[in-house]
Amino acid sequence: MASAHDEVQHLLSRIDNLNLPHPSTPLLSSFVTEAVNPVSAARYMNVRRLPPLPAVWHTNVLPLSQVTENGRSPPPPDAITRHAITKRDGGKCCITGKDGTFLDPLLVAPILPFPSGWTKDKDRILDMLGAFFGPPYRDWWLSYARNPEHMSCYCNHWLVRTSAAKAFARGSVRLDRLQPSMVEYEVNPVLIGPEDPIEVDGRFPLLGDRSRSGIETIDPRFVGTHARLCRSIRYVEIAKKVAPEILQQPSESSNSLPVPYSPRPTPQRKSVALSRLFPSHAFLSVWLMVPDKFRIAVYETLRKLGERLYGKPNDYSTVQRLPFGLYLKYQGEPAGYRNEFNALQTVHRHTSIPAPKPLDVVIKKLDTDSLFPSEAYLLITRISGMPLSRCQDVLSDGDCKHIITQLKDYLTQLRAIPKKTPVNADMAICNTLGEACRDPRIRSADPMGPFPDEAAFSQVLRFSDDPARRGHRIVFTHADLNPRNILVDRAVYPDGSTGWRVTGIVDWENAGYYPEYWDYTKALFEGFRWTRRYVNLVKEVFAELGDYSKELDVETRSWESGDGV
Repeated sequence: MASAHDEVQHLLSRIDNLNLPHPSTPLLSSFVTEAVNPVSAARYMNVRRLPPLPAVWHTNVLPLSQVTENGRSPPPPDAITRHAITKRDGGKCCITGKDGTFLDPLLVAPILPFPSGWTKDKDRILDMLGAFFGPPYRDWWLSYARNPEHMSCYCNHWLVRTSAAKAFARGSVRLDRLQPSMVEYEVNPVLIGPEDPIEVDGRFPLLGDRSRSGIETIDPRFVGTHARLCRSIRYVEIAKKVAPEILQQPSESSNSLPVPYSPRPTPQRKSVALSRLFPSHAFLSVWLMVPDKFRIAVYETLRKLGERLYGKPNDYSTVQRLPFGLYLKYQGEPAGYRNEFNALQTVHRHTSIPAPKPLDVVIKKLDTDSLFPSEAYLLITRISGMPLSRCQDVLSDGDCKHIITQLKDYLTQLRAIPKKTPVNADMAICNTLGEACRDPRIRSADPMGPFPDEAAFSQVLRFSDDPARRGHRIVFTHADLNPRNILVDRAVYPDGSTGWRVTGIVDWENAGYYPEYWDYTKALFEGFRWTRRYVNLVKEVFAELGDYSKELDVETRSWESGDGV
């Protein structure tokens, strides 16, 4: 007999395999995964047996619309109550912990609108809410929806910044209660789409009475309800833009399929003067004659300026955006940056793949007692766009098809690059310079090789004698083609329609000459991080290049055995 966990996973797998128009799949899945009891929600969906698209409307669109755009504000607090709520919340935003400003003032706002529509369609709503919330939680909400005036304003209002209130309403941020406390929460961004998380002063707000005056506190059920609905709120907003048809009320016998994708012409880029993107060739030639120490000093100054202007991605990042349309990779391993510099030159020489232009690579020698003898700086041009990993949720199915077409073309061009290396011309598998391969997939990126053939290369991998490790062409390979390194951006097409396109492929540090399956399996490495939608995109990109299912199988077994961890 299947366990409750297996029951939920089986339903989620079925939803994944329905091939519904995006974002129907995450909407349906959210009804199960965000429920108080996922097993009850899964059983409800199994018993109802609604066709997929009516199920999206029934379990998400209808109830959410009655909380969001069709929800009604609860009775507002009077001036005395607003003052007391401000005092209770310590005069700071309950979400961000920040003070108000002239441009972003504090206000006393309702946590959630009340869903008056939940009381009007009992047959449709009652069972669904019971499956999602559980009967006690549902009955409390229905009681509140019938008589919102009976709820104390202290329970459903809080002090928040205007921007934080908007982000909360969009579902872009959630507060998760730290059980078993009734007042301790953790602020978490809802990372669906390219929107940047809001800034917070401390991730653990206390939604209690900070004044210690005995003022009534927030009812945690309002905050908890929002936390369970916020993912669906985000996906419904996305659906309005990319698939509005799934938001229309269908008949329960309807099971309409998405409109077939019709390819759109590639948008025309406006030409931009080269000098606006990076220094002229003459200036660059003179600049590269400047002593290394001086160039490094300038790059360090620009890096600090870039941190002030654009911020630092995180404490561990060694990549910094600079002024003048530049990026700096710094404090890196010299062999990797030298290889990336050469890889980018090679890509620009032989293909039309959008990639950063390499401008300078310089090595800095460190003190003799340092752990590493030297470090490197790599100066490249900036490519517009955002990582596919951040944007894939907001792409329509048609946008994905267009991106797949682009990536197929780029990979075909990449594989056609002839092998010409400065050294070790007789070595088949190597980096772009003919030197050792460095890939996190292979023994923690320790230098390996170069190798005279695939058989020798396979000896450093697990299951080296498996037939899937033999008989491949050796081709130019990016070797880290994952959604963090594929940049996309919005585009306007000649017919006036809008969509998304690939604007760049970045991070060529691991590039080299590898067996033809390597980009495919590396694109699916750490598969637990990627969505089913991205995995399907990768498979479609490579479908015409070869069947690498056996290679993926042996690589997956290698990863599960500890390779590349």
